[in-house]
Order: sequence, then structure tokens, then C-alpha cells
Amino acid sequence: MKKRFSWSLIILILIGLSACRPAFLAADQLPWVGDEPILFRDDFSGQNIGWGTHEDSLSFAGFELSGYRLWSRMPDFQFWSVPGLNFQDTLIQVRATKLDGPDDNLFGVICRYQDDGNFYALMIGSDGYYGIYKRVDGAQTLIDQDHLDFSAAIAQGESANTIQAVCQADQLALMVNDVRLIQVQDDTFANGDVGIIVGNFTEPGVDILFDDFIVVSP
Repeated sequence: MKKRFSWSLIILILIGLSACRPAFLAADQLPWVGDEPILFRDDFSGQNIGWGTHEDSLSFAGFELSGYRLWSRMPDFQFWSVPGLNFQDTLIQVRATKLDGPDDNLFGVICRYQDDGNFYALMIGSDGYYGIYKRVDGAQTLIDQDHLDFSAAIAQGESANTIQAVCQADQLALMVNDVRLIQVQDDTFANGDVGIIVGNFTEPGVDILFDDFIVVSP
């Protein structure tokens, strides 16, 4: 089974730090980091350590249900949050559970976020589809995929999925529940922030709870 992905309308809401970022050394390259493999960890149960929050009648981003929740009632819409960090090479892991909305959705992680118009997004859907996107100057395209592909390794419906994304050198890889789904090559972005992202297609209502967000050095 295959399906194509298209955003007829993309409305961006800025969450987190999206101001101009100076070209500085990525956090995982700083001299005091040492050999500690864990670069960043947040189970969303304590103090907010940088994630932006947002709430209006059409969307929500914030801390609920012992996790970080992103939902939107707008069709053809994507929505994300970043904690305001800067890394070069990362392995990002997060646990994601659909709370409500259609299975025809997208959710996952962001790496090498520069600003709202420039980043990588490695995403799956509650219907079992997946893809790796590159967003450049606001134009979003799949990398080395003509369409989203399907995998039975993705737990569908309201089941939880553990998502892992590797962004190392010019290699990007997406894994779900310990199964590697896809690996692509791209060198557009060398470093940047990490984050979480959700998206609606024509049917709105994506509602995802994220938990146990961990960034380690791959």
C-alpha cells in the first residue's frame, strides 16, 4: 500500500526558540561534554527546561498527562516544538501515543532544526506509514521516497510507538519499535535543534502524547 503526502495548506505556529541562531559550535561538540553519551533527556514530568507551550481553540502544545501533548483541529496542518538546543550528531528517542483523532496522521521527531522553514522531520503515522522529510525555505519534500511507505512494525491506532531517529554526518535513519524502516543520505543541514512534530492531512484532530524524550550521541 502506498499513499502520497501533500500539504495543501501549511500554517506554521512558532513554538520554542526560533529566533536567529548564531553559527556556533553544536552542543555535542563542546569541550566540556566529555564522553557522556546522553546529551539531553526530558520525561516532561518536571520543570520546563526550554519547550515552548501554546494553546488556542485550534491547537495545543504543552505538558499534560505526564507527557508533552500536541494536538490540532486544523486540516493540512503541522505543528512542532523544540527545546532550544543545538547538536550535530544525535540519536533521538521518544515514546509516542495517539490519544485521539484519525489514524491518517503524522508524528515523530525533528533534528537539525534551523528555524521554522528549515529542518529534518522523521515521522510515522497511526496507520502504519512513514517517511523522512526535508524542509528547506518552507518547502517540504520526502528524501529518497516518492511517497510514504508502509511498515507492519508501526503499532497502529492508539498503541504506543517508540521512535528512534539517527542524524549522523550526512546519514538520516528512522527506526520504530527496534525495527529500522529507512535510511537516507542528505547534507543540507549539519547541526541544529531537536524536537517533536505532529501533522494532519485533510481530516483534522491529530492528538499525540510524547514521553521519555532522550538525545544521545550516536
